[in-house]
Amino acid sequence: MKNSIRRAGAACMLAASVSWAGPQAMFGLSYTWGGSFGAGNVGLSARVLSDNEKDRVVAGAGVSYYPWAVDKFGADVSAGYLFDSFALTGGWDFIQSDFIMSAGYVNTVDDKGDDPAPASDPAPAAEESEPPASEPSPDAT
Repeated sequence: MKNSIRRAGAACMLAASVSWAGPQAMFGLSYTWGGSFGAGNVGLSARVLSDNEKDRVVAGAGVSYYPWAVDKFGADVSAGYLFDSFALTGGWDFIQSDFIMSAGYVNTVDDKGDDPAPASDPAPAAEESEPPASEPSPDAT
C-alpha cells in the first residue's frame, strides 16, 4: 500500500511539473494491457497534457478509474500526439504496474505561430480632384 501511495505521489508531482509548461486537460478512455492482449482493463481517464496545439507531440500525466478491475484506480505518465480535438497517448500506470493506452477529447488550437494577425491596410489618401470642366452647350446663345 505504501508503495502505491508513493507512486501516486510521484505521478501527481509529474503532473504538476507538466502543468507549468502550458497544459491542457484530456478526458477519455484508457486500456491497460494486463500482461497479454485481451486480459487488460478498460477505464475512464483524465490527464494533463503539456501542450494544446494540434499536430504536436506531448507529455502527460493522469489518473484513471477502472470499474471492472481489482485495483480500481491508476496514476500514469505518458507521451502522445495531439490531433484536431483528439489525443492518443501511451505510457506506464504506476498503480496498475502496467502499460496504458489512452484516447480522448482535448480542446486543441491551431499553431499560434503560423497565423500572424493580418496587417491593416492604410486608409486611402483623400485626393482633391477638380470637377470636370463643363463644355458650353450648343443651345446656349
